[in-house]
Amino acid sequence: MSNVQMIQYSCFENLPNEIFHELKSYLTANDLYLAFFGLNTRFNELLRSLSNLHFEIRSAVDDQRTATNFFGSSIVSASVRHDSHAASISSTFSHLRSLTLQRAIRLTSTTFSTIERVTLDLSNMRLKHAACLCQWLFSGHGQSLRVFHLVHRKRRAVGHWKPWIDSIRGQSSTLKLFIYDIQPTIEWNVFVRFLSKMPNLERLVVKKLNTRNRWAQCNLAETLKRNVPNLNFLSVRLTFLNNNTLTISNDDDDDRRLHPLFTHVISMKQRKLSGFNSTVIISS
Repeated sequence: MSNVQMIQYSCFENLPNEIFHELKSYLTANDLYLAFFGLNTRFNELLRSLSNLHFEIRSAVDDQRTATNFFGSSIVSASVRHDSHAASISSTFSHLRSLTLQRAIRLTSTTFSTIERVTLDLSNMRLKHAACLCQWLFSGHGQSLRVFHLVHRKRRAVGHWKPWIDSIRGQSSTLKLFIYDIQPTIEWNVFVRFLSKMPNLERLVVKKLNTRNRWAQCNLAETLKRNVPNLNFLSVRLTFLNNNTLTISNDDDDDRRLHPLFTHVISMKQRKLSGFNSTVIISS
């Protein structure tokens, strides 16, 4: 028998339901609806049986009403890539627990009361627009908010950090986890001001923080003790630019005397065109 004759084919609709349910880990609710709705009764029923779906708001919410009405409360997370109206989003996605904002939208005190996790992506957003979002986050209206993820994947930010931070007046007493992943270089005080807005924080993850400020290991320890005294998990990666003086202890006992979460401390130096960059990784 030739190799061609030995090849066997199987139609997608003949595969078990479990395979179809795995697709939601790789596709958004938008893509699932466009790909499978209306093919046959079985696929329609399978789509209705899905839960914990993610939806991408790629245009005005009203333009996507057919898909959102079909899935209803099965959509628990959404990302906003379009300049959308917050009232439309909150009324359409009444069961949202996670929200990723890639565009600025105007939030109100009654918007997204069920949100537990917010990711604020500044990569394509002006800082002055992000200020309005942060004012809501730290105004006390997000009673269910537990996780705040701040990310910026481009080298430069559009605008200045200090006016944005200064515009945030309140605090969030409900936040437990802060994930900081900012590519552009910032002043150390900007990061400290963020921490001061989360007095009950328990877990801190700093994936990337680039700064030109002179810094010593004790500075971070003092900052953590003063601003987030309830911290019980720490993972921090700091890079100091322009050949800054970096004081790092090599003694584990000394590290833990500075802060009990300074369990593992690693320091590195990289030669750049402008001099040396120093990186320190500290974790609990």
